[in-house]
Amino acid sequence: MLEHIRRFKRNPAQYHCRRVVAALTNSICADMTDHLLTDSYVAASNELPVIHKTVGDFFRDAASTVPDRLALVEIPSGSHPKGRTWTYQQLLVESERVAAGLLRRFAPGERLAVWASNRAEYVSLQLGAALAGVVLVTLNPACRTEEMRYFLHQSEAAGLVMSQTFRGLDNAAVIDCLRAELGHLRTIAYFDDWEEFLGEAHSPRPLPQVDIDDPVLILYTSGTTGKPKGVVHRHQSLVNNARASTARYGLDTGAVWLATLPMFHVGGSVTATLGCIANLGTQVMMPEFKPDLMMRLIEEYRATITTVVPTMVLDMLEHETFGQFDLSSLELMLTGGTIVTPEIVRSIREEFNVDVGVIFGQTEAGGVMAQTCRGEPEERLCNSVGRAISNCEMKIAHAESGEPLPIGEIGEICVRSPFLMKGYLRMPEATAATIDGNGWLHTGDLGVMRPDGYIRVTGRLKDMIIRGGENIYPREIEDLLSGHPELADVAVFGIPDERWGEQVAAAIRVKPGATASSESLEAFLDGKIARHKIPRHWMRVDAFPTNASGKVQKFLLRDLWLEHVKDRSL
Repeated sequence: MLEHIRRFKRNPAQYHCRRVVAALTNSICADMTDHLLTDSYVAASNELPVIHKTVGDFFRDAASTVPDRLALVEIPSGSHPKGRTWTYQQLLVESERVAAGLLRRFAPGERLAVWASNRAEYVSLQLGAALAGVVLVTLNPACRTEEMRYFLHQSEAAGLVMSQTFRGLDNAAVIDCLRAELGHLRTIAYFDDWEEFLGEAHSPRPLPQVDIDDPVLILYTSGTTGKPKGVVHRHQSLVNNARASTARYGLDTGAVWLATLPMFHVGGSVTATLGCIANLGTQVMMPEFKPDLMMRLIEEYRATITTVVPTMVLDMLEHETFGQFDLSSLELMLTGGTIVTPEIVRSIREEFNVDVGVIFGQTEAGGVMAQTCRGEPEERLCNSVGRAISNCEMKIAHAESGEPLPIGEIGEICVRSPFLMKGYLRMPEATAATIDGNGWLHTGDLGVMRPDGYIRVTGRLKDMIIRGGENIYPREIEDLLSGHPELADVAVFGIPDERWGEQVAAAIRVKPGATASSESLEAFLDGKIARHKIPRHWMRVDAFPTNASGKVQKFLLRDLWLEHVKDRSL
């Protein structure tokens, strides 16, 4: 609370009254707990009751409430130099036209894959498929031949809508190579021929009755280990997850959302797109991140909320045009999925003069599970991912018994809510291994719960290193190393060791001009953590291998070390 008063005094002209009210209200809300917890378990709250709506009905309600408000903005591009906009009513009409076009080729319940980067038609396709009862399978446009072979076979998609190229890659050629072996794939259409694909769908066509428990989206997991799994989600789960996460942002109705996350990801299709609809807001689609472009779009469209990762923040701050744009409309930057350092929090708050929100989610959980509130103190933003959102039970569970651990002990983060996936597509064993008989989703993330119910993520269960019988959590070491002034990024992982079973190794990216050595890094950690946790092997890399969602693939770092580095250090 005092932080917001100080910021208001420092720059009252740019500090919106509604931001102060939202921030203070949420700060008070976050600080109010009936009692401090002794066990790592939080019961589900009912601050936002579940509604029984399909995605289509949810969107229809929004269109009937604010028919003339802008729903979607596509910025100018080569194919549309003036840009394009749709009001809620216009987007509803377009989505119903898409639904009618889909029903000319597909039956309700059939699966339709989409393989493209963000564009306006992607939004109308997602909404149109929901209205038609067709299940949309979202695929990363960067996927190549072997990945597409797997996804299209595994999903048994009856159709594919795609872009012909992606960042200079010939996606059409990939599909031409696979077409002969994909007998179930009846239809392939290109966004470049969108009107031809929709055909004679301009005339009204009766749309089917869709049930709230019907599948609506299949989103493939990142595949950090093993083959990616198709996460099947129901209409009702996604509608309510979007509502619950949006409610905690403390936004005025009708905010302008600058969309930075890809639509193939749960963050783009659910948290952003459906979240914006829950807010009756305006979604401005950014095709790709460029620091100057992002700042220009914030100024031009008076964006209220956006999602960033720390590197995006740094890129904007370091860009030569920073300070030349009017960013005063921006109220909230959301971040998550990585370490949020005090430096980043202070940079967002002081340089951009906006609030920071940390979100914690997973595809299998329907999107967001936990998040912070507006106006949180720096300590909470840097050392937690917030508390459970409405209708979510969360616990830190013992690895064997599944029982909640005492407060402060590390265990697996588990969640139970009406937002959870229906299951993994055609993988009943994997589904049973992830959602137990009592309905708890085992996230695979390790964490600690605080007495106030806030959760700190400490790593991945499969990343845990067992050295001489001692459990070592890489996230603890990464958090400390992230504060080293010469390091740009770090990933800690385990490597085989004849004596200890596993030994601790770290891959690092150093800042330009830095000369960090293994000795200096070990000295930096000495005294901060137990000596057996300090990495004994260091590997300098130019870039980390990541999956489609940007998560570091530590198994590839381990393979790289085993193949090329072995006993060499910095």
